Amino acid sequence: MGKRKCLILNSMTKDPRRTSLIRTKVLEIVSGFLVGGVAWFLRDVFFGGAQGLLLDPMVGVVIGLAWRNWILAACVASLFPFFGSSTNQFAEVGGLWMCVFITVALLRSVGEGGGIGLRGMILLPLATGVTLAGILFTQMLGGAVPFATGFGNRWAEQALGVMAISPLVARIGSDFLSQLNRRLFMTWVVLTALLMAVGSVASDPSLEPGTALALELLPVVILFWQAMRFGCVGATTACFLLAILSGLAWSDGNRILLAFPEGIFSTILTAIFGTAHGIGALRDERLETNMWTSQAAQAYQVVFWRWQKGRGVDWGDPERATSVGLERGGFGWRLCQGWSTDHKLPEPSRIEGRITIKVETPKGPCRWLEFSGSVYTQDSNQDPTTCLGVIVDVTSSHQAEEQRAKTLRREGELRAIRAQLQPHVVFNALNRIASLAMSEPESARDLIVRLSRLLRASLMAGEKDSVSLSEEVSLIQDCVALEGAGYGDRLKFHNEIPSDIEEKGLPPLALLSLVNGAIRRGVGMRKKGASIVLSMPQRGMFRVAVTPPVSTTEQSEFAPWPDPVWVERLSVETIRRARIEVQRQGEAVASADLVMER
Repeated sequence: MGKRKCLILNSMTKDPRRTSLIRTKVLEIVSGFLVGGVAWFLRDVFFGGAQGLLLDPMVGVVIGLAWRNWILAACVASLFPFFGSSTNQFAEVGGLWMCVFITVALLRSVGEGGGIGLRGMILLPLATGVTLAGILFTQMLGGAVPFATGFGNRWAEQALGVMAISPLVARIGSDFLSQLNRRLFMTWVVLTALLMAVGSVASDPSLEPGTALALELLPVVILFWQAMRFGCVGATTACFLLAILSGLAWSDGNRILLAFPEGIFSTILTAIFGTAHGIGALRDERLETNMWTSQAAQAYQVVFWRWQKGRGVDWGDPERATSVGLERGGFGWRLCQGWSTDHKLPEPSRIEGRITIKVETPKGPCRWLEFSGSVYTQDSNQDPTTCLGVIVDVTSSHQAEEQRAKTLRREGELRAIRAQLQPHVVFNALNRIASLAMSEPESARDLIVRLSRLLRASLMAGEKDSVSLSEEVSLIQDCVALEGAGYGDRLKFHNEIPSDIEEKGLPPLALLSLVNGAIRRGVGMRKKGASIVLSMPQRGMFRVAVTPPVSTTEQSEFAPWPDPVWVERLSVETIRRARIEVQRQGEAVASADLVMER
């Protein structure tokens, strides 16, 4: 039994995760005790005056620790009212614990996860809603009537304490200190000395009230400047230092501050601090968005542009626009010197969809630029006044698509050659030729010519970009004649395309592959054979129909019909010329159409 207990203790002490968790919790308790103690014992020194407290740092510390997700530390810091002389110590501690609970619930509900990510906008519900609930809970525990006398002053003190203290407590750490660089620190050393000098001058009794009040507004201007210049870090440090300086002036009996009615100065400072934090949060969000946009634009070679009527084009990054060969020209854009293209650049105000243009660079290799945009604002005549869009360098993806198209094209050609060189096709044709050589020499000679012509066309297909309908139909007839040598009466083929119809621009071997696949899967897999009809339902559409339909579930040595390689090959061509459409009957393919793109 003793050995078993020893093993359990050893496993517990050797678990690094458990040790790390214990260390973290101890650190939280110590931090809560130290920070809470400093806030409790120095609040009267820094923020106490003849009219009471200017702000309550305790609730600021407690909410800041909860914001940081240091719940244990926040609960420990909340215990310091027990060291006070109040008769409602238990009620004050209960109110602070209520603030901890609501803060954690609020931050997790809005997606902050209890972390230290600072978004100044969240301060408003923390400083007003959370403190309101905490004060009401304190009054209920103390047996007082809700919203009793002194409620407004108490609420203003706690709201100001949250605005001044909570962001610093929540954010302080290595990340915060890394942003609090030497420049910002030295700026605040100078500004603190300046503010103390201004406060000293403003408190001079000989100074007229208007001048004194104007000097007192100088810290507010500096505060807003810090928020706009340094974001949340500047707003956090500025609000904390300004709160300390205001508290010292308050405790020293500054005549300007004491002239305000009780609680009004705290309310004014709360509004000022909230505005500063909001400015800082918006500035950080804007910079963060710009950073993400810039990184994405650099990674994907994207240039953002804006066109305004009467002004022209503005670039999101002029250097990146120059790197893809574009610059402002008149009320639109133009290629930089040395760049050229055979196409006309689209007008910014008339871009619809996506337009891809090939441009030649001064160094030789060409690049592909994709223009896209949309109308953002219009005038009363529905003419665009502002357009927004992007230009993307799609050279790499275009080259990859070209290479893929070439690969698929070669694969299609190889499949066509392989189909004609199938052993049973060649053997059947040769056997048929041998049997006709003596009795019907003209028929044997015809089969030889057809086989030679079909093989030549398959081998030479890669050298042609397109073929005419008559050329393709001629190859189909050769293929049917050769296949008929082996299948005999099982193959029933009908060509319903009028002979006087002429169509050009067909992809080589595309229509032949549909007929050949129909023969393989429709005739070759059925003892009774099948009927294949080649027709043209409408201009630019060529249909290969099989009766009965070709099953898609039967196992076969032949490729599916239509051949997926041909379907994909036609879909990835740089300039799409045709596509394959399928008509099904249940799980079988009844027909396949080669549809020309117009």
